[in-house]
Amino acid sequence: MKKTRAVGALVVICALSACGGGGGGGGGSSTPAPAPSTPPPTTPPPATPSVGLTLSTPPISLTLAFGDDAKADVAGRWTAANLGSAQVYLQVADDGGTFVTPAVTASGNPDFVYSLPLSNAVVPGTRAGTITVRACEDVQCVKPYASASQTLSYKVEITPMPEWETTQGNAAHNAYVPITLDVTRFAKAWEWKRPAVSTSTTTGPIFPVVTSGRMVYVAADGVSTAGPGLFALDEKDGTVKWSQQFTLRYGSLNPPAASGGTVYVPTTGHEDTFLWAFDALDGTPQMQSGFRTQWADILAPTVKDGVAYVNSGYYGGVVYAFERSTGLKKWEASGGTYGMNTPALDDANRLYAHNGSTLTVLDSRDGTLVGTIGPQPGGLQVDHRATPIVGAKNSVTGFVGEWYNETRPLRNYAIDTLSERWTSVKTYRAYPAVAKGVIYAASNNPKSFDAIDEKTGQLLWSWIPGTADTVFFHNVVVTNNLAFVSTNRALYAIDLATRKPVWQTPTPGQVAISASRMLYIMPGTTDVYGYPSSGSDGRLLAFRTR
Repeated sequence: MKKTRAVGALVVICALSACGGGGGGGGGSSTPAPAPSTPPPTTPPPATPSVGLTLSTPPISLTLAFGDDAKADVAGRWTAANLGSAQVYLQVADDGGTFVTPAVTASGNPDFVYSLPLSNAVVPGTRAGTITVRACEDVQCVKPYASASQTLSYKVEITPMPEWETTQGNAAHNAYVPITLDVTRFAKAWEWKRPAVSTSTTTGPIFPVVTSGRMVYVAADGVSTAGPGLFALDEKDGTVKWSQQFTLRYGSLNPPAASGGTVYVPTTGHEDTFLWAFDALDGTPQMQSGFRTQWADILAPTVKDGVAYVNSGYYGGVVYAFERSTGLKKWEASGGTYGMNTPALDDANRLYAHNGSTLTVLDSRDGTLVGTIGPQPGGLQVDHRATPIVGAKNSVTGFVGEWYNETRPLRNYAIDTLSERWTSVKTYRAYPAVAKGVIYAASNNPKSFDAIDEKTGQLLWSWIPGTADTVFFHNVVVTNNLAFVSTNRALYAIDLATRKPVWQTPTPGQVAISASRMLYIMPGTTDVYGYPSSGSDGRLLAFRTR
């Protein structure tokens, strides 16, 4: 049964047992039961931030020449939930020390790209490692977010930069330097001038330079009263580190070569005919070996795998091979011409000697004849003033005819079949360069700098200079992106993609590029065709290229 009670204006309906008093008499007062208490509202704890990270860059594989400016791009994205006012800091680390990594920074943008430059401390060789990107709560990255770290593997092959060792750079004489250059970074570093000739105040010419171990070597005939000289200059500033003077009765000094820590220089003139060798670092004499010549001037020796090869002779052309370790003659064989010549070598133990008419192919290990291509194996009895050029596999190119024609056709030979492939219609003058199946050569009639398909002899493209550039001469040098060629007015760098000049200097001359990427110019505005010191004014200019 229920009972109704009035409490003031409030009517309370309750169970009898709960309204105070039991089933006894009425009239007694009762106290209402207190209302149940309601707990205060509570704030839920903040949700824990959740951060994720992914990388979109695949594993990195790079092949570079030592000294190349290279970068590895690392891209990715981070995501976050419940981040609130917290920050996301990104840390990039390289466990191999190959790349320069940035400082830890706050990342306001979930998408990120880091360009990591190659460390200046890396040396030639193969480097492998792992790049790690992690997201952290703090700038010290003491508190990394859980599950917000990704890794990326890399492999970098850094090939040594070749030195400029002999005529047209290397044993193939192709004048190809496998680097990419930025002309906006070219800057003159220093200038050197050879001592005056004997009792004269005139400077006199120098021969084309060679390089080794951050040194550049200059040979000059008839230097001061002490005779011809060989000078070793520091690439950094052009200071003379050491020099050698030669006392020759009737002979001449010839262009040098450098390889394997040794500098070679031939002297010629009957009893003065020797191949000399000196320690590249300090000039200590290492070898003096005799060979035969008939009052001829010759080009720089060609050196490969510790053997120095000289193309000379008395009446006909002879190739001499000398062991660097003993100084002893290893072998001699007929080929080439007796003057202004040097052989070329490939990587298949073949040596090539050219006389303007016939290409002679010898086994470089023992001098045995592999074969000849052409009608006059005995050789033309004149200076050749050129070298054979090894290009693609089984491909050799050389000038046809005698040097005093001043411009000559180019002829390409197929070595696997011992046959001629093609002979150019146009004639060329400057020493050509060959790279990646293309021959770069300069013609003066008609005037053009030509890119020629090595396999077919077809003209690919030409650059024609202005009217003030009347003649091409000296040598051509090619890199991955540039070709260097001189006219009477300037030295040009031709961009191989646009086929237009992108740099020039008003000092035409012979060109060389060292392993430390120093660009050398031996200035000269006149030219005695094919002669090593042709047009040289006795100066050497050095340009930094990076």
